[in-house]
Amino acid sequence: MHQQLSAIEIIAAKRDIDVPFELSVVTEEGTKQVTCQRILRLLPGKRLVAQGQCNGESVVIKVFLGRTRDRHLTKEKKGVDAIASAGVRTPQLKWVGDLEDGNGRVLGFEYLDEAVGLDDLWQGSTTIGERVDILTHVMTTMARLHNAGIFQQDIHLANFLLCHGRLQTIDGGGVETRYLRENLSESRCITNLALFFAQFYARDDELVRLVFPSYEAIRQWPSDASRNDRLLLEIQKRRSTRKKDYLDKTFRECTRFVCRSDFYGYQVCERSAYTKQMQQFMSDPDALIDNGKLLKNGNSSTVALVEISGKLLVIKRYNIKNAWHGLRRVLRRSRAWMSWCNAHRMEFLGIPAMKPVAMMEKRLGPLCFTAFFVSEFVDAPDAIRCLASKDKPNGEMEQIVALLNDMSEARISHGDLKASNFLMAASGPVIIDLDAMKEHKSEHSFRRAFSKDIHRFLDNWVEYPDLSDQFERLLQKQSAA
Repeated sequence: MHQQLSAIEIIAAKRDIDVPFELSVVTEEGTKQVTCQRILRLLPGKRLVAQGQCNGESVVIKVFLGRTRDRHLTKEKKGVDAIASAGVRTPQLKWVGDLEDGNGRVLGFEYLDEAVGLDDLWQGSTTIGERVDILTHVMTTMARLHNAGIFQQDIHLANFLLCHGRLQTIDGGGVETRYLRENLSESRCITNLALFFAQFYARDDELVRLVFPSYEAIRQWPSDASRNDRLLLEIQKRRSTRKKDYLDKTFRECTRFVCRSDFYGYQVCERSAYTKQMQQFMSDPDALIDNGKLLKNGNSSTVALVEISGKLLVIKRYNIKNAWHGLRRVLRRSRAWMSWCNAHRMEFLGIPAMKPVAMMEKRLGPLCFTAFFVSEFVDAPDAIRCLASKDKPNGEMEQIVALLNDMSEARISHGDLKASNFLMAASGPVIIDLDAMKEHKSEHSFRRAFSKDIHRFLDNWVEYPDLSDQFERLLQKQSAA
């Protein structure tokens, strides 16, 4: 017999819920015992989505908690009914019930055990053809939803499942019900499509022109190049908004991050890395640095390689050189803060960069002093050591130039673009030292800063004239493209 949980106990447990556990759900057909074997999503105190067994049958349950439980259950059920009424496949809603203590409401859905999420298929796709196929599936389904007046507020690949070659749409809670039974206007449709496409990298925008005609065909819209252009412009706007929200989220407590803040300091860490050893390190970071392998010991920063919970990590401590330096830095964002923000900016943009793990600041109220940035260790040589040791580089230079082009398209300057700040990993170049990185709003400002970056980069290759000439040719070719 597994642990029986009530709504009150689920709320009190916050994120610390061990599986398997059991729930007693009172339905019109009687009380059902649900054994929850896997938590699919958890919003502490608000919602729990789990996969499990009920009377020998696999189910997915959505548990709604707190004061808004009735409203959210009603919205979810209404959305699911609307999707089904539109002739779009969605997992069958089998029953509705209440947790036995009366403080939680539950929906029980069929579990599609052979279904694959389109997000997983996308991650495993390797060709444009595979990606076009995935997006075409979504376009045809979205067109049918829009024909029925269904506007999905939280539309993304994870809300689509492919089961036996047929697409299933989930998440009725994301349906904006006020538009039901209306034929959505073109502007509303473009907004919804832009919300979907904005979640992909900008380099994937070329696929929009390939798959949008399949949507237009079902909506019976005549082809219109200006409509396509409006969609692409709206995608850029939505992606910019999404990026801001994404970066804001990296500085607060959420599903992905643990965040602690008080008068004496600020800490944020990937939740998956927030082990007991990491917590010990964050309470006394200097001790672990002193016992780690020093990679750099300068006036402005100290860098050490350490092991925490079996993972090799790089800690960069930003030092205060003297009283004057401290006064200049004390009211500004720390360089650790900027590294954390910029690393996640690069992650959002899909540009290979150091993987952030944690960030800490020692504070006295609003005044910031010593700060620490923790990233995953990349076991790879820098660009100079890698390329200088090769008789003939095999695509590495092109990869570096492609990375620089991605930064250029995003209007990002590095600020200290030394060749040693590229680590040549097996998967390709990874850029590090992001504390001086800047995303520019002005094209003029960006061009001036990026030009300095490129000159700084090329200066590193003066001892290798053949490599320097080849980099210049590649950069000029990329600029002319």
